[in-house]
Amino acid sequence: MSAVRAVVRELGRRRVRSALTAAGIAIGVAALVLLGSLAEKMDRPVGGGRDFATGQITVSGAGSGGAPGGMMRGALLSGDQLKALPQVDGVEIVAPIIIFPVSDGPPPLPFTLAPMVFGVDMNLLWRNDAVPPPRVASGRLIPNPDGSEVVIGSQVARGQQAGVGSTLTIRGRPFRVSGVLEPTFTGPDSFVFMPFPTAQQLLIESEPLLRRMALVPGSNVLPVATAAAILWRDGQDPEALAVRIRSQVPGVSALSPAEARAQIDRALVFMRALIFGSAVVALVVAALAVANTMVTAVVERRREIGLRRVVGATRGQVVRLLVAEAATLGAAGAIAGTLAGAATAAALNVVTERMGAPVFLVTSRLVVGAIVLPALLAAVAGFVPARRAARLVPADALRYV
Repeated sequence: MSAVRAVVRELGRRRVRSALTAAGIAIGVAALVLLGSLAEKMDRPVGGGRDFATGQITVSGAGSGGAPGGMMRGALLSGDQLKALPQVDGVEIVAPIIIFPVSDGPPPLPFTLAPMVFGVDMNLLWRNDAVPPPRVASGRLIPNPDGSEVVIGSQVARGQQAGVGSTLTIRGRPFRVSGVLEPTFTGPDSFVFMPFPTAQQLLIESEPLLRRMALVPGSNVLPVATAAAILWRDGQDPEALAVRIRSQVPGVSALSPAEARAQIDRALVFMRALIFGSAVVALVVAALAVANTMVTAVVERRREIGLRRVVGATRGQVVRLLVAEAATLGAAGAIAGTLAGAATAAALNVVTERMGAPVFLVTSRLVVGAIVLPALLAAVAGFVPARRAARLVPADALRYV
């Protein structure tokens, strides 16, 4: 306790300098928290998509790169292709998927997902062992197969102010909400789940070209899908199965688990680099501020340090005292910056959520890193001047006034 009081007393003797140093650290840490929370929010949907994609083979129309948004790329799966997929040796389940925007409104905010219709047989989809089925906050996970019901993600529920029993109008058709999912901070938060045939009909009704093709007498346009999730039989190599699908089913793109992981990991590199870059800026600012303060303090306190040595203080005690002061400055600035950054992120989320979705996510690992790393670096930055001060010969130090 005496050491703590000594540290607080010494910092209090130089209130303005200590406050300015802590403020410089706080600014850098606040920037770290804001950029880091933005990267964390971006990381969650991408990471969740990676987990989901690596538990299946994703098949879509050729030219879509394996992405499920085939309609937006003009690469739908045809009925013939959907019929051919179960015939490929090693395929156990084919779950056709329809994905398209809930509405034709303005584009979503950057780093957010627009509400999307996700049409699929959910009993088939959640047999993907790589990810557990989402949990419902209320209601049921599986909507009624007659097409009258939907299950919505937490972000859709907030944006539409909808709950179980509410009526949600999608593309001009009313649906009863039978379930609301718990927040996952991944794609399902922005999804409206409905049976595949219902989503297929909505897609045709909302796409003039498809509607005209479906009305042609004798047309065999249906079924169509924007993608299909392929699950393999036990003992099958999914990488080899993806190759067989591409060779045996013309005009499709089959994204294997390894290929999906590689594609998504490349996207994650950018987001993690954003966190790393912001952390480097914050830590450099903290180190420079603390080092400057400690060098100045050592020069001013040479006489005091000499007196401490004369009355019996060891070099180690002097070093520990000065390093403790530096670490305290770093921790104080880091805590203030973390609180300021988290408060700013929360305030901005209130605004962006009204416009579509929150764009910041302050996580526990971000908070711990934003506090611990600057404090540790401040201690390291204070060690060099502290060690130099401890090496002063007491008789020489006493000559300084």
